[in-house]
Amino acid sequence: MTTAKPPSGKEVQHWHPFTEMFPWNSRLGQLFENMWQSAAQEGLTPGAELEETDEGFTLEMDLSGVPKDDITVDVVGRRVTVRGTRKEKERSGVMRHSTRVTGSFRYEVILPADVDEKATAAKLSDGVLTIKLAKASGAKTNRVPIS
Repeated sequence: MTTAKPPSGKEVQHWHPFTEMFPWNSRLGQLFENMWQSAAQEGLTPGAELEETDEGFTLEMDLSGVPKDDITVDVVGRRVTVRGTRKEKERSGVMRHSTRVTGSFRYEVILPADVDEKATAAKLSDGVLTIKLAKASGAKTNRVPIS
């Protein structure tokens, strides 16, 4: 049995769809790597939790290694903004490995109810920033029953 040749004189080549996907796989890998690098360059993103009660809100943020003098808390209307900087400490030796992220951070949240800006208190203890925000009078939570 002989293999037939097309009229153009070229041999028939077998098509392998996976070989065409390899360049795309490489490009996607580069895209994700660039995304992670740019996210790492944006700096610190502290973990945070916002809890609501009938009386107000409690915002807790993990800010270990950030001195209170390097943190600002602004409350304007329903918007709470926390800014700060975690600085790299001075070292006498050679850094061999670190997973700590240093740099500036900004956390902002818009609360679902008005707060009494004057009744806001912030405390930094054991690396956790706790901000207590009292709801403005008349801003109590109204729970709607589901029928």
